[in-house]
Amino acid sequence: MSAGRRSLQEQAMAAKVTAEDREKHSATGDGRFPIATKQQAISALKLRGHAKGKAERRAIIRRAAKFVPEMARKAYEKDKAAGLI
Repeated sequence: MSAGRRSLQEQAMAAKVTAEDREKHSATGDGRFPIATKQQAISALKLRGHAKGKAERRAIIRRAAKFVPEMARKAYEKDKAAGLI
């Protein structure tokens, strides 16, 4: 396996979130949707439907774009087309 490839098990691992992550890296500012790693960014994009409003949804996508730009772009386009942001 090359150094840049991860196993399926590693790809499916849940994002570990600590209290420190929630405090320092929250996309919404209130401890929700912490994004400090690639796995957390993927999880946040998947859970963005639980955001309280359009602004929170945009903030989650913007923060996740740092770690997974292509996935964030697709999420933005999908939400924009659906009128969710």
